[in-house]
Order: sequence, then C-alpha cells, then structure tokens
Amino acid sequence: MLDPLEKELQKAPSITYQQHADLEREHTYQLAENVDAQLKRMAQDLKDIIGHMNTTNASDDTSDPVHQIAKILNAHMDSLQWIDHNTAMLQRKVEEVSKLAEQRRRDQERNFRLAYN
Repeated sequence: MLDPLEKELQKAPSITYQQHADLEREHTYQLAENVDAQLKRMAQDLKDIIGHMNTTNASDDTSDPVHQIAKILNAHMDSLQWIDHNTAMLQRKVEEVSKLAEQRRRDQERNFRLAYN
C-alpha cells in the first residue's frame, strides 16, 4: 500500500537542508527587494506631494484672509507645541524634585529612629 508513495518519493528530487535554506534566503531577498521598491515609490510620491504643496503655498496671495488666518493658526500651533514641550519638561523636573524630597524625608525619619531608639 505504501510502495507507490515510497517510489514517488524516491523519484522526487531530494532537497537538502542547505537547499531549503537557500530557497528561503532567495524568497526573503525577493521580499526585501519588493519592500525596498515600494518604499522608494512612496518616498517619490511624498516628494511629489510636498513639491506640489510648496508650489501651491508659494503662489498664495498674502492679502488673502484665508492665508492670514492660516498664518495665525500656524503661529498658535507653534506656541501650543512650545508650551506642551516646556510643560512636559517642567513636569519631569517636578517629579525629580518630589522623588528627592521623598528620599530626604525617609532618610530623616530613619536617622530620627536611629537616634532615639
């Protein structure tokens, strides 16, 4: 019953472990080339979009109210980002000071216990 399958298996070319690894490596290389090509196309698309946006924005009339509003909103966004950045930095500093104060309090309590116990 298994004889026909065994004969077919013997007829089939045997793939060694090294050959299998070579096939996998080739497949992986092809995938990497595909991903690289897709990334290059995406980068070029982004360059095209940025170029288009730059030419569109460069031709705007500065007296246009929409352009003026956009400039004001951009300035507000920059200010908000600056505030957010500095708030985060200040928060980290406050946390550091709190940790130091807590450590100092524990040290004082420990010293007090050692002195009076």
